[in-house]
Amino acid sequence: MVTNNGKTPGMNCPQCGNFIPTTIVELLTSTGLTCPHCRLRLTINRNESKKAMEILQKVQNASDKLESATNFRR
Repeated sequence: MVTNNGKTPGMNCPQCGNFIPTTIVELLTSTGLTCPHCRLRLTINRNESKKAMEILQKVQNASDKLESATNFRR
């Protein structure tokens, strides 16, 4: 996953090259992404992406724990 100007996570469209914003949660829960520029539909093959999905889930869990700890301290 790349970021757009360091702020928005996402990826570049393989067809038109424009930026497709997304989140880890969206990648974990959706069946695919659609490029907002050229409307290319990218499907997520969960069987072939199993290892990547497991890693993304670990990153999301760590992010959730960090956010929870940060909110607890306030």
